[in-house]
Amino acid sequence: MIQLMAEELEPSELLPVGTVLHRRYVVEGVLGRGTYGITYFGYDDKTGTRIAIKEYFPYSLAHRIEQSLTLTPKNQACGALFFLGSEMFYRQHLALTDAKGSENLVTVYTTFFENGTSYAVMERLYGVTLERYLQLRRRKLYPDEAMFIAASLADALLVVHSLNSLHYDINARSIFLCTDGSVKLVDFGAAKAGLRARQEVDDTEPWIDLAAIGKTLYESMTGLAVFGDTMQPHASIPPQFFEFLWQTSNAAGYRRVANVFDYRHALACVEIGAICPDVTDEDVQSAIPPIKSNAPQNRPQISSAKEQSQGAGQRKSILDRALDAMESAVTNEKQPTEEEILKEQRVKKKVWAVYGGVVAIALILALILRGLIH
Repeated sequence: MIQLMAEELEPSELLPVGTVLHRRYVVEGVLGRGTYGITYFGYDDKTGTRIAIKEYFPYSLAHRIEQSLTLTPKNQACGALFFLGSEMFYRQHLALTDAKGSENLVTVYTTFFENGTSYAVMERLYGVTLERYLQLRRRKLYPDEAMFIAASLADALLVVHSLNSLHYDINARSIFLCTDGSVKLVDFGAAKAGLRARQEVDDTEPWIDLAAIGKTLYESMTGLAVFGDTMQPHASIPPQFFEFLWQTSNAAGYRRVANVFDYRHALACVEIGAICPDVTDEDVQSAIPPIKSNAPQNRPQISSAKEQSQGAGQRKSILDRALDAMESAVTNEKQPTEEEILKEQRVKKKVWAVYGGVVAIALILALILRGLIH
């Protein structure tokens, strides 16, 4: 949520301290600014709740009118993009007001239009972004920290995607590490999609958020930027976790993780090492070339049946082997024989026969008793 410090902002761009929005939300100060907005802190005058207020304010498209709170497009060409982005900002946060079931998702209380733009009122968080955390610690992210963050973000995205919504802009600035030890997904960037001149079909699919997590965590653990298909094994990342990051972040690759359910299952396979205890560095290294070779003619060819049998075990990903193990466990579950089935049927018939006899005797006794009484 914090991208730039308040002192880097021009005073004329900011809402003055004491500004009241929507007749109840009071601005007390500035948390920072991102590409598409300014985030303030303040309180709800009706409830006293501490809040954060995000104002949709893309500085490349709009400016604040002097001596006024109102935003206006810089020119006619910017106008359509600005108003489209404001509408998308509003709709995105409106959907999040119904988001329930995840402690890893920033709570959005309400959203509204005012001053020529849109605002979102959300819970006030205390902590730092992942980007700031790494700067303060002056070190890279540890694998166990990265896995915890990945699991937390998956929990948040499960709710977001269930609302037919996407984040679109997951990065080290939209991952917030709270002082209580929790991880929150913040700074929703749906407006970013509205500002694109054109949009690829794949940009509307859930994998785009999952891929962004993989790239962000890889960069946070290695300090290396990821451009397209440039993710390589690194000494600071365990082989199993690297393969997970690679598979979940490769947009044009061999095994795209398409939804949050697959993502969570894949992460669980990495965390539960007992599922694949035989995985080694060589396994991962041998698995990467065929996965990354998109064209069939570029993939390694196996000449003999023996080599094919050996190579298949190496080329299978960790996730494939985990799924195979689970499937094998189900397949090998003991099935009843025909004799056992017939025996069970005979027992059931005897039980029903005894039950029928007891009911018949009870009816006869009831009739006899009724005759004696009368």
